[in-house]
Amino acid sequence: MKKVLLVTGALIGASMLTGCGTETLTCTMNNDTSMYEMDQEVVATFSGTKTKTVETTINMKVDDTYKDSMDDLKKSLEDELASYEKNYEVDTDINVKGTTLTYTIKADSNKMSDDAKSLFGFDTDSDQSKEQAQEQLEEAGYTCK
Repeated sequence: MKKVLLVTGALIGASMLTGCGTETLTCTMNNDTSMYEMDQEVVATFSGTKTKTVETTINMKVDDTYKDSMDDLKKSLEDELASYEKNYEVDTDINVKGTTLTYTIKADSNKMSDDAKSLFGFDTDSDQSKEQAQEQLEEAGYTCK
């Protein structure tokens, strides 16, 4: 979960564009282990030189032997996501269907306090292009388009 927050924060901090209009960067990653399969998607929107929103969605499908633990996993993540909503002013959602758990973190610069924006890098002064943000995410293992 901390990795998701760090990647989301890094994306926001690294994603400053030049020019006008609205652009979108979508990046995905898949992690498979013997216990679970996890698909991640990060979608960022930009307007001019500003990052407007970043939405991270994680789909985690666990092995059937862990299906009885899904409610406990959801509860532990709900507690952590609730603290993100309170402390970072982001929107979160979590759902369980069978052995698949899906959670989403949405950061919107228009809804965040200055402190939360600073933490997530919305107020960054770095001069990096969308391409540089994409390069950093790809170095972290994401595939971007």
